[in-house]
Amino acid sequence: MVTAVPEIPHPSRSLLEELALLEGGGRERPVAGVPRPRTDLQLVAGPAATDAVPLAVRACARVRGAASATGLVLVVTGVALHLLPLPWPRLAGDAATAAGLAGVALVGLASLLSVLAPRGRWSALQVMGSPLAGRSVEVDDSSAGPAAYGRAHAVGLVLDVAVPDPAAVPVPGRRAALARRLGLLPVGDAATFGEPVLAPADATVVRVVDGVRDHACRASAPARVLGGLLDAGRELLGARAVLGNHVVLDCGGGRYAVLAHLQRRSVRVSRGDRVLPGQVLGSVGCSGAVAEPQAQLLCVDTPRLRVAAGVPLRLVVQLP
Repeated sequence: MVTAVPEIPHPSRSLLEELALLEGGGRERPVAGVPRPRTDLQLVAGPAATDAVPLAVRACARVRGAASATGLVLVVTGVALHLLPLPWPRLAGDAATAAGLAGVALVGLASLLSVLAPRGRWSALQVMGSPLAGRSVEVDDSSAGPAAYGRAHAVGLVLDVAVPDPAAVPVPGRRAALARRLGLLPVGDAATFGEPVLAPADATVVRVVDGVRDHACRASAPARVLGGLLDAGRELLGARAVLGNHVVLDCGGGRYAVLAHLQRRSVRVSRGDRVLPGQVLGSVGCSGAVAEPQAQLLCVDTPRLRVAAGVPLRLVVQLP
């Protein structure tokens, strides 16, 4: 059965309309009873030039990444100067205070740019295949979070299946019962956990990160708030802490696809491998800064993810 994945981030067409548009050289046939979508957006089926990324978006991403890394170094330097027994304690103390304050200011600037960063005005959407097989839906908050690490237009997909009420499922042991009451559910309870993650395009693997453990699902509001505070701290530590286990693909033309939050020890490709659309890269996990297992796909303009700018996506179903 062929199913369509919701359009990201603009109002969607059906899959058949989309294929007709791509095959018809951009001519769109009106459909009775369906509102006519925007016509000022161009679909890019292949790689697009890097200069298509708005200057403000690209500059903000670069400044945010540099401020985050420099701020972390200054904070660590300030703490080290306070703790180390140096022969000039007064001078070391003043330097430690200055470095710490400067580091905190830069970290605050990076956090502010991550939340308030411009998403950009785009004239084209990057077309890629869905990373999740079967009928799927987009996670509500997949692209509404921070824009750091190219996540401004992230697409997170989960299987569209009925999920039983966690409260109605008995759990053995006091520790598991307490965690469930706090809103922390085992990742194995999620229907999407362990599902194959597919390559969205014909590409070359340029980076592989594996070994980050999967954490519990955050099902309640308090668990999501506390998890969000933890995720804010992860942003200072780099792409491994934020995206968890992930694979970066070079799609050509200055576009890179990132499959994030994969299951620990599930990655099946290595750096330098050539992958085809629909090829299995790993399994859906819950590693990194994510509330629940999901197949998350990012399109960015550089493989250096700390300073990467996100590019909006349009997903199409990958036929077997």
